[in-house]
Amino acid sequence: MARLIEVQDVSVCPSPLMVHPGDLLLFRAVGGQVQSGDDVIEMLGPFVQAVLGNHGNILTPMGPPDTILFYARQPGSALIDVITGDFFHAPQTNSLSITVDGQGAGRVRG
Repeated sequence: MARLIEVQDVSVCPSPLMVHPGDLLLFRAVGGQVQSGDDVIEMLGPFVQAVLGNHGNILTPMGPPDTILFYARQPGSALIDVITGDFFHAPQTNSLSITVDGQGAGRVRG
């Protein structure tokens, strides 16, 4: 089964990070990119976190994006950047090596 893996502190995340095909990596971040291996891992987002209100309305705060997802597509290696902090004044970029090991049972889309 595929996993949703929340990386709570990208600055202490192991690199390389081993994941399975179908896994999603969730970072609380303002941006990111795939430096290499875009056939192995796909960036989704950035997103602004919102919530569903009591009457069916969706409540979205003002401000910059706060969530990035990376989808492990297939076995291989990739290098990603995750941008945290204040995007306009003090962004901090962390580069992570990701290894998708091919052992997962998650559904892999083509």
